[in-house]
Amino acid sequence: MKNFLSLVIVLLLLLFTSCKDDEVDVVAEEEARIEAHFDTLDVDVSRAESGLYAYPITQGGVPKAGFVLSISYKIWVLGADSATTSIRSLDTVVVKKNANAIYPIGIDEALSYMKEGEKWGFVLPSYLAFGNHSFPHVLIPAEATMAIEIELLEVRSETDVLDAEVKAIAAYIEDNQLRDTVNYPLNQPEMLTNGMVYKRLKAGTGATPQSGQFVSVTYEGRFLDGTVFDRAPNADVFEFYMGTGSVIPGFEIGVERIQLQEKALIIMPSYLGYRESAVVIPHNITSEVADLEIIPSYASKVPPYTPLVFEIEVIGIN
Repeated sequence: MKNFLSLVIVLLLLLFTSCKDDEVDVVAEEEARIEAHFDTLDVDVSRAESGLYAYPITQGGVPKAGFVLSISYKIWVLGADSATTSIRSLDTVVVKKNANAIYPIGIDEALSYMKEGEKWGFVLPSYLAFGNHSFPHVLIPAEATMAIEIELLEVRSETDVLDAEVKAIAAYIEDNQLRDTVNYPLNQPEMLTNGMVYKRLKAGTGATPQSGQFVSVTYEGRFLDGTVFDRAPNADVFEFYMGTGSVIPGFEIGVERIQLQEKALIIMPSYLGYRESAVVIPHNITSEVADLEIIPSYASKVPPYTPLVFEIEVIGIN
């Protein structure tokens, strides 16, 4: 019996050692693959404690104060032909650094290396990239090691961003002739708070909602270019309690101003909306990442630092 127990223990130890060896082999394989990649490049490579590999492509400029970054990028699976499999950003991408608003998470860390005007390359081990998630339609398998080149085009403070949004909202008012008292006779657009604008479209007949009341509304949400990103028509009324933080701040500020049966236009800068939202790189897997609940669902609809226009009608107050 004693000999049998000894045999079992030996077998378990061998099995455990084998599993550990397998794990070590996987890590060693990935590290060897990464080292082989850098052997083909004439660059100075640094490796962070987290495992992120970084190397400069071009260097320059002193950054402005602030944390809102405008970038362009090219990303591909390490080992693949970057000329045929890489994905480039079609437009400038705006992100907020160190706000847990960038996926994969390794890119947030990567941006800490950069100054305005610089271009860097990075290699993200799989655990800093997409882990065990795969995205076949863009040829990203599970446990993929990712290579990415990033150019940091501009660094701005959030104050600079807000100033630009307020100017864009003013231009929207002029472009859409909201001061035209013939087409919009009820009132001139009113400034509510820090760049937010209210414009009555249809007169109401009752009181305005108060904190703690249950409000029923219909609405349509648009960007300044007219693109609709969300709506709750009459057949699908949206209901919420005022003062509970269940809606974005600008929406509640606007609804507080609208009488029962009134319809109004509310225009808000992003700091009263979804602020930095969330950015997914590459951009064309954003919906899938939202479905996986890695980012909030609204981030698949609303980009970072985007002013919003809501057409709202209050149809019930209880």
